[in-house]
Amino acid sequence: MTFVVAGARTTIEDPESVLARARRWGSDHGADVLLADARAVFGRDHLISAALHAERARSLARMTARSVALEALLYLSGRRQVADAIRSAGLRGKTKGVAIVIFDGADGDAFLRSMGWTRDDTTLDARGKSLRLLGIGSREETTIPPGSRPDLALEKVALVDVLK
Repeated sequence: MTFVVAGARTTIEDPESVLARARRWGSDHGADVLLADARAVFGRDHLISAALHAERARSLARMTARSVALEALLYLSGRRQVADAIRSAGLRGKTKGVAIVIFDGADGDAFLRSMGWTRDDTTLDARGKSLRLLGIGSREETTIPPGSRPDLALEKVALVDVLK
């Protein structure tokens, strides 16, 4: 399987309609599209790791979600339940940065154009983000050196397999 990862800068007013448009685009292009709030992404590697884990779960017939995109959201957020993953890393009204994974080889730039979004992969950077979206409390967060926050996010991805 192949996938494309990207970040985009936009303001989401109606998450449900945005997700519906992305699903339609994916259906029309034979792809599965993950859209997540970029505030829950701690670097490009975090997003790629979640996608790779989801693809592996699909290939082993061990997915707990109904789509590879939702499976990737579970890994990205470090959660076992889809509803918890959506609350943690899903799009919200006023989301300003979107993390995107397009599974099954579709064209990421074509997707961005169809959504009217501007590609900005810096939205995926860890700088200035709180680990609370990944279930790390503010007190615990202060004990982690800023440079280690992306590593902790990768650990959360890997732990999802243990929690399953």
